[in-house]
Amino acid sequence: MKKQLVIFVVALILAITCLYAYLNNPDFQTFVASMTEEEFSDENIYSDIESLSMRLDEEIMKGSQDFTVYLKDMDTDAIDEINSALDGVFGSGSTYQQIGTVGNTYKKVNITIKRTTNYYALKAYTEGEAIPSTERKAQRLYQAVHSVMKNCIKEGMSDFEKEVALHDYLVRHCKYSKNVTQTADSDIFRAYGALVNGDAVCNGYAEALQLLFACAGIESKFVIGTADGIDHAWNLVKLDDKWYHLDATWNDPVPDKKDVAIHSFFNVPDEIMKQSHTWNQENYPESYSMDYNYYKYNNLYFRDFNEYKLSAYDAMISGKQSRFEGAMRQYTEGENDMQFIFQDNDLYESINWQSFCGGKYHVLIIEAE
Repeated sequence: MKKQLVIFVVALILAITCLYAYLNNPDFQTFVASMTEEEFSDENIYSDIESLSMRLDEEIMKGSQDFTVYLKDMDTDAIDEINSALDGVFGSGSTYQQIGTVGNTYKKVNITIKRTTNYYALKAYTEGEAIPSTERKAQRLYQAVHSVMKNCIKEGMSDFEKEVALHDYLVRHCKYSKNVTQTADSDIFRAYGALVNGDAVCNGYAEALQLLFACAGIESKFVIGTADGIDHAWNLVKLDDKWYHLDATWNDPVPDKKDVAIHSFFNVPDEIMKQSHTWNQENYPESYSMDYNYYKYNNLYFRDFNEYKLSAYDAMISGKQSRFEGAMRQYTEGENDMQFIFQDNDLYESINWQSFCGGKYHVLIIEAE
């Protein structure tokens, strides 16, 4: 009897010792978890919301319904902010629940996912996945996307040419919505509004391009910031390992002009974008190149107004184009500057013009009648 008691006491002491070691030694907790928890690994442990948001984005694009992670030095309440670091174009975190712990070091959490109509349209186009019968808007969006891609994208196109074609299509077929007082879940804020209804605000324009670029195999990012002090959204596009700002909303004439797309904010760097736009630059890649700027790439970026007007005159008089757009490094508008169009010809009766940006990048667009 005494021997059994001794064994019991020794076992109890060992159990208490092991429990104490487990509760007070994170390394021991990690060791035990790695042996007993199937999903426990270094790659599945998170200590900051930014990394966890990136994981959520990966799971969205993989088509996951949910996924499980372990939080270290991070409260579960922090997950409330998981969608703040996402653009939400293809999905977002829906719910989360703590389903266990590993000692007092790790919290085991399950996160469920809600996908958007953009996700279903993208997967249907790029991978041939069937769209659920309940997702009727996704089916209509897919049909619109399929039509746009068929009409705009041709074999052998470069990424830049694809970008121009998709941007110009969107700007020409979508108008900026006048009904801006709608709720946040309205179609005007979604790619659906831009591509199916042809009526959207900046968020819808940027979502539409994000979706179309993904279908075309062009890497891009959805940017949230302000423009002239008002909440705004646009895109960053990656070409040849360099990033460029693209603002389709500001490239759409107001009032709307059917079949007209301008390119003032087509692939510009941070330096130019900062003249009118603000964004948290730490959250996005740096943009510094003009290589794929629309005007620079198409030899429409001039040293001064004299160079500009020579090309404009040739295009509008010899080429009989009623419209010309280009950019200059230096320009201060004079009262009679545009009169050069009427020199030695009677093709046009009147002329209108618009200026955008400024400094080393002054965009001037001339239209004649």
